[in-house]
Amino acid sequence: MQKGLIAAVDELFPECEHRMCARHILANWSQNFRGLERRKKFWACARSTFEAQFKYNINALSKLGIGIVESLIKYNKETWCKAFIQTFSKCDSIDNNMAESFNSWILGPRNKTIVTMLEEIRVKVMSRVSKSRAFAETWTDGISPMAMMVFNTNVTRSMQCNIEWNGDVGFEVLEGVYKHTVNLGQQKCSCRSWELKGIPCAHGIAAMNHLNMDASQAISSWYRKDTYMKTYSHFIQPVPNMEMWPESRNPMVEPPEARQMPGRPPKNRRREIGEVRKAGKLPRMGTVMTCSLCKGPNHNKRNCPKNPKTKSTPTPTQESTTGKKRGRGHYERTSTSKTGTRRGAGSGYKKRPKVVGQGVFVADTGYTCINQGLSSRRRVNIGVVSSAHVTGDIGFKPTKGLKWKGKQAMTQRELQVENVMRRIQTRSKADDIQTRSQAKGKSLSKKTS
Repeated sequence: MQKGLIAAVDELFPECEHRMCARHILANWSQNFRGLERRKKFWACARSTFEAQFKYNINALSKLGIGIVESLIKYNKETWCKAFIQTFSKCDSIDNNMAESFNSWILGPRNKTIVTMLEEIRVKVMSRVSKSRAFAETWTDGISPMAMMVFNTNVTRSMQCNIEWNGDVGFEVLEGVYKHTVNLGQQKCSCRSWELKGIPCAHGIAAMNHLNMDASQAISSWYRKDTYMKTYSHFIQPVPNMEMWPESRNPMVEPPEARQMPGRPPKNRRREIGEVRKAGKLPRMGTVMTCSLCKGPNHNKRNCPKNPKTKSTPTPTQESTTGKKRGRGHYERTSTSKTGTRRGAGSGYKKRPKVVGQGVFVADTGYTCINQGLSSRRRVNIGVVSSAHVTGDIGFKPTKGLKWKGKQAMTQRELQVENVMRRIQTRSKADDIQTRSQAKGKSLSKKTS
C-alpha cells in the first residue's frame, strides 16, 4: 500500500517534494540496531542541516555497530534528512507529528458512523477557527510566539560566534569547528537553517548585529500575524442537527454489515519499542534496585550481606559447616568432634520431624497428617479428640515470617506456655517483694530493741 501511494504521488504531483517520517524510519531501523546511543546518533544525522555535519554524525554512528550505516542509507536520505530537503516551503519538519496530532484530536469521533463522525469533526473545526483567531489577538508582537522562541534561542547562540566582514554583504562566521558564509542580500547561510525555517540562524543574527540591523525584521512572512489571520479568515457556518434536516428523495445508502472480529478492537495507537508513557504509572524497566540497609545497588535488604537474619538462616548453597545436604532442602547435623562416630552426636541435637511418602507429615509424638500446611490437609492418625488433651509439643510450627496483626504468629500451645511463664514470673516477683518487706521489718525491730 505504501509503495503504491508513493508511486501515485510521484505520478500526480511530479514537482511536489515527498518526505518520509523520521520517527517511522527509526522504528523500522532500530529493530535490528537498538540502544539509546544509536537512537541519539540517528536523530543527530536526521537534524543535520548541511552535508559536512551529516558526514560527521554518520561517521560517529558507524562506530556503534557493523553494517549500521549501510542499513540506514537504504532509506533515501533526501526524504528524512534536513541537509538534503528543499527550502522553498520554509518548513524543516521531518516527522509526521501533524497527522498524528490530528489523529489523536479526532479520537472520539473517528470510531462512529460516517455522518456522525463528519458532523463532530465539523463542530471541532468550527470552534478551533474562533479559538485560533482569539489566540492571535494575545500576541504581544506581530510574530508567532513559537517563532520568537526559536529566534531568541539563535540570538543566544550568536553571542559565541566570531565574525569577519568583507565590507559588502558577505560574512565569515566561525562557530565551533565550522566556518559558515552569510549573504545578507540573499538571506542565505551555508548552514541552511535560515533557508529551511525562514528564521535567521545564529550566524545571520551575528552578521546583522555587526551592522546594527534589526534581525527580527528578517523573519519570514509566514510567521507574521497578518498571514496567520488570513489562514483562519474563512468561517464554517452553523448547521442544525440531523433531526431537522430535510428528507432526501435519493435512495438511502445502507451501511455495510457489521462483522464481528476476534478479540477486542484496539483504540490506542501502537507504541514504539522503549516508548515511555507520558501519563499513568511508569514502568520499572531500566531502574536499578537499591538496598535500604547498605544503600548498595542490584540487591534488596532480604539478600543484603549486612542483614543479620540472612546470616543466621542456612541456605542450600552453604557448605557443610552446619551439616551435609540430604534430599531437597534438608540437612543432617554432623558432629564437629573428631572422636565422635555417631551422626548427630553434637550437643543440642534434636531429631527433626520427617516427611514420609508424598506429602505425609509424621511428628515425634505420632501425629500423622497428609499435605501438612495446605488447605487440602487431612489428619490420618492423631490419637486425641481435641487440642485440650495434648500435653506435649506435636513438633509443628508456623512458617517463618508469618505475622498476625503486626506480631509474630504463634500456635495455641505456645500461647498457653507463654501465659504460664508470665504467671510464674509475676508470682516470683511478688514473693521477692514479700521477702524483702519481711527482711526490712526484722531489721527495724532489731534496731529499736
